[in-house]
Amino acid sequence: MRYATNSTPLLELLRALETDERRQEFAELAGTKVPYLYQLATCKRGACRSDLAKAIEDASRMLHDKHETPVVTMAQLATMCPVSQ
Repeated sequence: MRYATNSTPLLELLRALETDERRQEFAELAGTKVPYLYQLATCKRGACRSDLAKAIEDASRMLHDKHETPVVTMAQLATMCPVSQ
């Protein structure tokens, strides 16, 4: 099953972007790479730096205005993945 991973707000945004070109635009606006965004979105990374989280939020707001896609906030990025003990 392709979407067996629990969904996160960032993963929902990446899916909503629909095309590789839009995902690339999002990554460039956020100052990172598409594969890294997927690592964050699927909780393969432990945490997101605060400056990157802010850049992701800002980029998601720009694309929301342009493509009506979801907005991902810093708070969502900070809490979307379970904390390992």
